[in-house]
Amino acid sequence: MNTRPACKVAARLGIDHPIVQGPFGGGMSTVELAATVSRLGGLGSYGAHALAPERISEVTAEIRARTDAPFAMNLWISDHDPGGQSLSPEAFDRVYALFEPWYRELGVDKPEMPAHYHADYASQIDALLEARPPVFSFVFGIPDRRVLDECRRLGIVTVG
Repeated sequence: MNTRPACKVAARLGIDHPIVQGPFGGGMSTVELAATVSRLGGLGSYGAHALAPERISEVTAEIRARTDAPFAMNLWISDHDPGGQSLSPEAFDRVYALFEPWYRELGVDKPEMPAHYHADYASQIDALLEARPPVFSFVFGIPDRRVLDECRRLGIVTVG
């Protein structure tokens, strides 16, 4: 690994290369992929939108067990997206097919289809803050000031 990050963003994130793995939504994230990207000097990311709060803690611990490098847990700020609460097995397979070449290249197994695609955002945030991932990334909105202030207090870098 390099001793000097390639740019200010990489330095702020604590990574060697300015590469951020997309936090695949819809259940396409895997612990192995996020940990591998982080071990190789990028920012591995896990899309936690569909996870129940207790799974956020578990997945964060699983990634930590596989790498000492920084990684991100990602949440959707909106918890009321039309059509975002279910996905057919056929649609899941179509999405997987898009990413299959990279999973295969990296030796990562196909993720299991999540049992549900919706969790309570407020409970997810509480679980994420308790799990203290190195980075909290978010999409489809900006967390409220209380959440951002708590991230700063806990040393969690925020990216949105």
